[in-house]
Amino acid sequence: MKFMATTTLMSFAEFELLEWDPDDLELLKGESIRMPPPQRPHMFNCERLFELLKSAVERLRQLNPSRPLGLVHIEMGYYFPGEPASWLRPDVSLTHPGQPGDRYYIGAPLIVFEVVSENDTPARLDRKVSVYLANGAAEVWLLYPVQRHAVVFDASGSRIETRSIHTDLLPGVDIPLDQIL
Repeated sequence: MKFMATTTLMSFAEFELLEWDPDDLELLKGESIRMPPPQRPHMFNCERLFELLKSAVERLRQLNPSRPLGLVHIEMGYYFPGEPASWLRPDVSLTHPGQPGDRYYIGAPLIVFEVVSENDTPARLDRKVSVYLANGAAEVWLLYPVQRHAVVFDASGSRIETRSIHTDLLPGVDIPLDQIL
């Protein structure tokens, strides 16, 4: 006899009432996901990406002050209303210009960056990518440190990048993956 695990879904209100450390919990389509604490190599990759992306966005702001640009964050919470709701914290993100939200941003950031660790499962990553794209993300970058490449998802599909982070959303920005991974 084969047993199937069942997952009890929770509302966002129930999720917010949990006793939790925000560094280890997400809500993915109503499912509470507990993650192990991030390891040093993972956080070093995230911090390098954050610093390089933030500097690049600031340079763009200075070169073209009239161009609306969002904010770069590390480990920021994004709330996706609906039933079932989601609350996700990408490793690094760039918000939409003027993205709404009080306690958390509402909807997906413009660009999502996830540094994939050994604790990430392909099924969970696929679900996260789907949630991000369905809720306003223009691009989702999954960076694979061991393979030293990124898989980029957008409305047209996916592609593999082996050289750098570059996107039409941030013209002129080119961040070599070797500087991050």
